[in-house]
This record gives sequence, structure tokens and C-alpha cells, in this order.
Amino acid sequence: MEMTEIAGYRILRTLGAGGMGQVFLVEHPRLPRRDALKLLDAGVSRNSEFKARFQREADLLAQLSHPNIVTLYDRGEYDGRLWATMEFVEGTDAGQLLESTGPLSPTRVMSLVASAGSALDYAWRKQRITHRDVKPANILLAIDDHDTVEAVKLADFGIAKAAEETTTLTSTGITVGTLAYMSPEAIEGAEIDNRSDIYSLGCTAFHLFSGQAPFTGKTMTALMSAHLNGEPPSLSKFAPHLPATLDSVFTRVLSREPDSRYSSCAEFVAALSDALDGRTTPLTVPAYAQTIVGTHSVPGRHPHHRSSSRRNRWITAVSALAATAVLAVGGAAAYAYFQQRDETPTASAPITQTTVTTHVTSTPSTTTAPAIATVYEQVTPTEEPEPVTVTPEPVEGQECGLDQFGDISADGTLFCSAENGAWTDRTHQSRPAVTYGTECSEPGARARISGTDAIATCESDTDGTLTWGY
Repeated sequence: MEMTEIAGYRILRTLGAGGMGQVFLVEHPRLPRRDALKLLDAGVSRNSEFKARFQREADLLAQLSHPNIVTLYDRGEYDGRLWATMEFVEGTDAGQLLESTGPLSPTRVMSLVASAGSALDYAWRKQRITHRDVKPANILLAIDDHDTVEAVKLADFGIAKAAEETTTLTSTGITVGTLAYMSPEAIEGAEIDNRSDIYSLGCTAFHLFSGQAPFTGKTMTALMSAHLNGEPPSLSKFAPHLPATLDSVFTRVLSREPDSRYSSCAEFVAALSDALDGRTTPLTVPAYAQTIVGTHSVPGRHPHHRSSSRRNRWITAVSALAATAVLAVGGAAAYAYFQQRDETPTASAPITQTTVTTHVTSTPSTTTAPAIATVYEQVTPTEEPEPVTVTPEPVEGQECGLDQFGDISADGTLFCSAENGAWTDRTHQSRPAVTYGTECSEPGARARISGTDAIATCESDTDGTLTWGY
């Protein structure tokens, strides 16, 4: 019997199916919104250990709010099967774009790597969450009706960790992560941290530059051996038009030993930028990769031409809950925009800001968009300093710009949301869901109402009792 509804969500159509379940485009039961719903297979859902880890990972992921990460909305169980809903992204994925255009220009590669790196650094910094399946196909490009890239989002957080840590699942032959991009320690089943994701991001970047993954093999065993025993290939061998200085960057990021790799995605992104610009002494490296947003048309397509195959390129944000068991060599792509913001150094002397524009070209005949960096210089004061302008703290609902996405207010109560372009409450993320109308004890506290996406506030009722209400 064909399903028409899952846990109150009306099914609009099937988006896809994988080794662990199905993905549907659904209509939210209360809000005027369409979501992507991942319904896991009954066999996986019945595993009690996996179920517990699934729920734990979903609870952690629900607290992540970042413009380069697909948002997880809700989770539950339906007819003995686990499900989760998340943001639905209309567009394509980077792997499909690479298949259609081939290797990408350096500027586009940098924008993609910076976007994915920003998401990975944020997840590790906020919740110590590792992705474990970084690859081109998990980088989604949100595209509007004019074929303009609105945003780039990293998908497939969450279930990979739950599956890998569940002995009964891994023993049946499920391999978590796409092997062409998997780190040596992940292949060996060792304990991993963010440096495993940095390795996978390095494999992805190599593929973007050259058109093929760094390690290949005709069989799964051969590919595993290449990761475990082989030396990183020279990028200049496959892409001779690129600076040879990139070779040393990939030698480090693809090192078999995690301690020999870069310590953050930001450090890796900065090293790539330096190598492309011919610098041997790196600029100041930010603590983590900066947020990237897209505003440019998809390369190779007229900005006002809506492809006839568009209906086949609905990409779901099943990020929080999808694991792979395949050997694949994917592709990657990005929009032509890259911006790096260095942290302003602390100094007693005034700081002046200079915008430096550089151009990176993939071939002598192809000019790409400029990379923009903000450089801060310390100067000796020669006159009285200008009066300091104090920027007032934002209030909830106030609009915020692209350069503020992911920023947090000084008091830690609001963040600039990429979803609605406004300063949004974040205090509810640290509390479990509540039931509307029940008593509470912290006046002004915020929490999500169970079973919905609505946010409740702890406030006085007509009789003076503190209850959760709108």
C-alpha cells in the first residue's frame, strides 16, 4: 500500500532512496513549508543501540545553526521506523556540477572548500561533531529561478557516527563514508576527530582542481590500500596549469598521520589561498573557516535559462541522517565567490583597514572572479583618535546581512540566521522541548514547543503562574 502520510507530514513525492531508507518531499502539518523527510528502513530502526545513537546525534545536530549546514528540524518514529525532517534545498549538488563542467577554476574551488570548511569547523567547535562523509555529492547548491546560486550547504551529518559506533551494523558489512574520500584512521576503525574530516576535505579539493580523486583503485581493497599505504599524488601532474606550490599543501593535508595534517579547515583553506597566490609566508590564519554565501550564477548556464532537467535536480537536506555503503568517485563544484575575513589584531595603536583584490586564473585565457581579503595594518598615531562609534546590540527580529550570518550577539542570546535573514533567539537551543501551557520556573526563558518548530517563552499567566506560552 502506497504511503500518503508519515507522522502527520503529507507526502508530496519521493525524492530518492538509499541503502538505509527513503527520502520524501513532504508538507509540514502546521506550517506553510515543505521539508525533506528521511524514513529509515525497519531493519536499521529495530537496532536498539543504533536507535539510541540516532536520537543522541539528532539532538546534537538540532542545536547547530549555520548558513553552510542543512538544518535538522525534527525526528521521531513511525510504524516502527525512525524518521527525521530537515531543510529542503532546491538546486543541484557539487558532484553533478563537476560531471557537467569538468575541473573547476581555482576561485570556484576555493569558494567550495571554504564553504564546507566553515561548516566543519563550526560543528567541531560547537558540539565536537565530525561529519565522516565529506565528499562532493554532499555539498548542495541552492539555486533560484534565475539559476543563481543562493547558498552552499554541507549535507550528511549525523547518522554516519551512529552507524559506525554500532557493532551489529558495521559487522554486517556497512562501510560508513565514501571510500574515495575516507581518512586512513576511519578505514581502520580507529578513534577519529576533526582531522579526519580535514583529510576528506583535502581529497574533495584535489578532485575539484584536477577532475579526479587523489587515491583510486579498481577494487575496494586496492582503494583502501592506497589510502593506508600510498603517497599523495602530485596535483601538478593532473593539473599542470596550477601553481606547483599546491603540491606541498596536499602532501600535508593528505598525510596518513593526523598529527601531520592541518589542525583546522581554516588553516587548510589559508594554505591553499597562499599557494595559489604564490606566497610562501602565510597571512594571518583565522581560528576557523569563515562563513561563505553564494550570489553568482551556475557556471556554464545562462542566468535566465531554467534547465528542462531542473525538476530532476531537487536536492534534499538529508544531511543529519544519511550514511553510505558505496565505493564511489564523485565530483564537486562551487559558485564563483570567495571572501576571507581576518580577525582584527589586538593593539594599542589604531588599526586601519585595507581591501586587497587579487585575481586567480585557471588558464591564461580564463579570468575568474577576484578574491577579496581584508588586511589590517597597525599605524602610529599622529593626532587625536577619532571618537568611537558604539554599535547598539541587535534585537530579536532585526534584519541582518550576509556578512553577519552565523554571528552571535555580545550577550549570547541572539544569532544572525541565514534562514530568515534576521537576528533570532538561540537560548532555546540549550533546553529540551517543552509542552505549551505547562509550568516553568525561569521568567523570560525560551524553549521549542514539543512536536513543532514554534518557540515558547516562560511568562506569567493571568493568575501570576509562570507557564510556557507564545
